[in-house]
Amino acid sequence: MTAPEDSRTAAPECRREAALKKKYARHWEDDFSVDWDVTEYVSRREFTRFLGLSSAGMALGTTMIAAAASLKNDEPEEAPRVRLGRVADFPLGASKAFEYPRKGLYALLVRHEDGTFSAYSQKCPHLGCAVYYEHEKNVLECPCHEGFFNVKTGDVISGPPQRGLSVVQLEVTTDEVWAVGGGGH
Repeated sequence: MTAPEDSRTAAPECRREAALKKKYARHWEDDFSVDWDVTEYVSRREFTRFLGLSSAGMALGTTMIAAAASLKNDEPEEAPRVRLGRVADFPLGASKAFEYPRKGLYALLVRHEDGTFSAYSQKCPHLGCAVYYEHEKNVLECPCHEGFFNVKTGDVISGPPQRGLSVVQLEVTTDEVWAVGGGGH
């Protein structure tokens, strides 16, 4: 006797479901009209093959770019020899910005109170702000995040930079100052 009761309760649900499908089928077809005869189906196998080939293509492209970059000439370019001026042009405690090692990259020359010279890349290694010489404190300062560098060595004194400034090698003759190397940015 329980079977007829179950079939009686199931029948109205099936009828209601069929009525809802019939009622809303039209709306679905209007929103997503698809001509099933024209549509091409993509099988799981074809889709997986497409994903595999696409991934392999991207991996190959990345590998080719990395290989091309590693084949570049890794020999460092010969640093240019740039005349910065006469020794007499730089008073004690003075500083001068100059382009080195190439146009658009700046370095900073400092003449110390003892008459010696030092030069460094003007680009702070923290975030690339321009470093300047603070004569009163006798330090090189990065104004962006208050990084301070030793004016004689270019090493970090305090602040966020993790490494010192790039050193520019100088050649000082009896009357001229030349930048001869280093200063890599």
